[in-house]
Amino acid sequence: MPIPEACTGCGTCCFSESPRHARVTGDDHERLGEDADRLVTWIGNEAFMRLAPAGEDLHKCIALEIDPARGAFLCAIYERRPQICRDLERGSPACGGELATKGERPKRALALLR
Repeated sequence: MPIPEACTGCGTCCFSESPRHARVTGDDHERLGEDADRLVTWIGNEAFMRLAPAGEDLHKCIALEIDPARGAFLCAIYERRPQICRDLERGSPACGGELATKGERPKRALALLR
């Protein structure tokens, strides 16, 4: 799959079937501040970004805002996002893996919202 020109036109990495998709460390939790309780879910003694329904069987990170009119995907906590999200670089092999395994999910979500 081709690498998108900008992450705001993609959003693929923010979709997941696993509640363990984006690990939240202690530093991440602190950076999230007052919003941490709303954004984070705990599984045992590990914290992860909470998932929210995105239509049908799709789930997305709770911080992902979808603008169906513009076809844009924006992180509502971009400046405070977890380190795992910061480390995923557009165009990297990890980005390519995300696109290859779940690249249709954002398109499906947009179609459902339009």
